[in-house]
Order: sequence, then C-alpha cells, then structure tokens
Amino acid sequence: MTKNPFFENWLKVDLSNPIPGFGSAPIDMKALMESSRKTIQAITEAQQVVVESLQTIAQRQSEILSQFVQDQSAIARDIVNEGTPEEKIARSAELARKAYEKSISGGREVADMLNKSSREAGDIINKRVTSALNELKTTVEDSPAKPAKSSNKAA
Repeated sequence: MTKNPFFENWLKVDLSNPIPGFGSAPIDMKALMESSRKTIQAITEAQQVVVESLQTIAQRQSEILSQFVQDQSAIARDIVNEGTPEEKIARSAELARKAYEKSISGGREVADMLNKSSREAGDIINKRVTSALNELKTTVEDSPAKPAKSSNKAA
C-alpha cells in the first residue's frame, strides 16, 4: 500500500506562511490563534463560574430542604402536644405561615444566586466578544494583504 503524502503532512501545515499558489495569508494567523485561545479561556472561565455557582446553589437548596423538614417535624410535635383543638388550629396556622415565608425567602435567595452567576458568566463572555471584535478589526487593518477599496458611484 502506497502512502499518501497529503495525509502524512496535513498536520505540518504552517498557516502563518503563504500557501504556494495562493499568495500571502489575508490576516495574521498567529494573532488569530491567540484570539481564539483567549476566547476559549473566557468560555472556560465562564463555565467555571457557572459550575461553582451551581454547586453553591445545590448546597443551599439542600440546607433549605433540611430546615424545612426540621420545621415540619417541629410543627407536628407542637400541634400534638398543645391543648384544645382551637389552640392547635391557631398554632398550626401560625407555624404554616412561618414555614411558607421561609420557603419563599429561600426560593428568592436561590433565584438571586442564580441571577448573579448568570450575570457574571454573561459579563465574561460579553467582555471577550468585545475584545475579539476589536482584535479582529486591528488584525485586518494591520494585515499586509488589505483588500482594495472599490468605489461604487451611481452613474
């Protein structure tokens, strides 16, 4: 079986040098690769923020659930131990209201944590997109093979 030189050498292509028969590269490939590296780094950083936030949120939800179970057990004990049926109903209603308020508060806390992490990750990506566009503009402007400007005047 004969070897195909294309497949043997395809990873050895240096895109920073002109490709034979095609002239010079239209942009600085090293700058493009550096920009891509920075983009991947920003995505990784944003993912790390999200993962850490999700871990914190899961832990907080677990704490809220544990507290809820403890509160419900306390409510059950208090209702069983108290005196008259009227007192039990009044106490039950008060304890249920407090449990509801704690649940709403915990839900808001988790939602705020989620919003904060989403905002942080979005800010990282937005900052990188802005930088990447500026880098692309600079790279094209500094390119040795600038495209010729054409004038399209209506006759």
